[in-house]
Amino acid sequence: MKKLFSILLVAVMVLGSFSAVFAADLTVNPAKDDTGTHTYSAWQIVTGDVVTKNGKDVLSNAKWGTGAKEQTEGKINGKTATEFAEELAGKSGEEATTYIQTFMSETASATTTSTNGASATFSNLPAGYYFISDVVTTADGEVASQTKFITKLFKDANLTVDAKASVPKVEKQVQDINDSDATPALTKLQDSADYDIGDTVPYTVTATIGSGIANYKAYSFRFVDTMSKGLTLDETNWDIKVGEKSIKSLFTLTSAAGANGATVWTWAATDIKPEIADGTKVVLTYKATLNKDAVVGSAGNPNKVKLEFDNNPNNCGKGDPKGDTPEDTNIVFTYKTIFNKVDQDNKPLTGADFKLEKKVNGEWVDVTTLGSGENKPTKTGGTTGTKFEFSGLDDGDYRLTETTTPDGYNTIAPIEFTITATHEILSDNPTLTGLTGTDGAEFNMTANVSAGSLTSDIQNKKGSTLPETGGMGTTILYGLGGLLVLGAGILLVARKRMNDR
Repeated sequence: MKKLFSILLVAVMVLGSFSAVFAADLTVNPAKDDTGTHTYSAWQIVTGDVVTKNGKDVLSNAKWGTGAKEQTEGKINGKTATEFAEELAGKSGEEATTYIQTFMSETASATTTSTNGASATFSNLPAGYYFISDVVTTADGEVASQTKFITKLFKDANLTVDAKASVPKVEKQVQDINDSDATPALTKLQDSADYDIGDTVPYTVTATIGSGIANYKAYSFRFVDTMSKGLTLDETNWDIKVGEKSIKSLFTLTSAAGANGATVWTWAATDIKPEIADGTKVVLTYKATLNKDAVVGSAGNPNKVKLEFDNNPNNCGKGDPKGDTPEDTNIVFTYKTIFNKVDQDNKPLTGADFKLEKKVNGEWVDVTTLGSGENKPTKTGGTTGTKFEFSGLDDGDYRLTETTTPDGYNTIAPIEFTITATHEILSDNPTLTGLTGTDGAEFNMTANVSAGSLTSDIQNKKGSTLPETGGMGTTILYGLGGLLVLGAGILLVARKRMNDR
């Protein structure tokens, strides 16, 4: 019993030599509409005795925490933990944030993650003064956005804080039009369209600002738009608005060469914070020409855009590093017709020529005159060939007329037909899904959706061989008539002699 009592006494003495260590959970709530992947990191800069006085938590007997830099004789940057806490108490805002970062270790005390607007929890954190960061990453692991650091003095009660950091979003759209309609009108904004080469294409890019803008001293912002080789920007005809207010004067337009002949256009502003708030929509509108290098068929002429923006409010307006959004893509399609000239036996036939016209605002217009300069639909083939191709066409109403007919063949009557195309108008990667060319009755063209082509044989028939007057037939008739006259004369003479006798 004496030995047992001695063991219990020693145990009580050992336990009594330790201070109580409290631990609790810290929960972080992202913005409700957030869809990003968040990585929250917590640095315990200092620890000590946390007590509540007059409704406020107070830290005394400060010691360096697990998230502080390595110390030299108990000091960091020449200061003890108590000196750090005393100096920090006299700072606020950006000054405090900058000061704290000079004492932080490269490795956080704890980390946790969340996705799609879910809360994240640090479990069993010991008491202390914490510095918490929120980094939003994209699918490829790139940093897209970061909140302003959260600082909390945390003791023995569970705590919930809000980290409202959401990533800006961007959507690029285009409008379509069928100029063969009785009253042509632009469609609503969509992700794909089709146009004739030489047409002007209207684009709209809508950026939605993320949350936490108030935490930035300045907010740099860029639209980065990559146009494929088949699109030419109208550099003078663009605008950027917030609501009805133009902020074009804040932006500078520059260009750079991209891959495969593309051009990368950048509209950049060093600071748009005075014009925006959380959730503000910044709208860029511009026009581009579908040019002679446009790709015909389902590959189309893609146009991609992304945003680049300040992603770290803790840089105090330095504007670096930059976050960026995933690219949003839309596509403009264009098509071609192929006419093969054949005879009545479906054999190739030379010596013909054609004109293809499109109905534009109620008038028939030669397709090779659409657009201007070198940017217009093209025609290949002529009187020496048997294949005629008209390339760079939109959907709409058309008329094919034979302007030169092979010798000995009948001229065809003009053929009126309609090109109709279907493509995904609301899609992250729109595709061309259908293509037809028909007059709705006997004339039906063969479609190749991948090539964006419509093909048809155009048949000429030989002229008819009709009976003629004159020539050998007349000579024979005249000969037979002469013989009859001669025979009649001989008969009359013979009868007269017989009567004289």
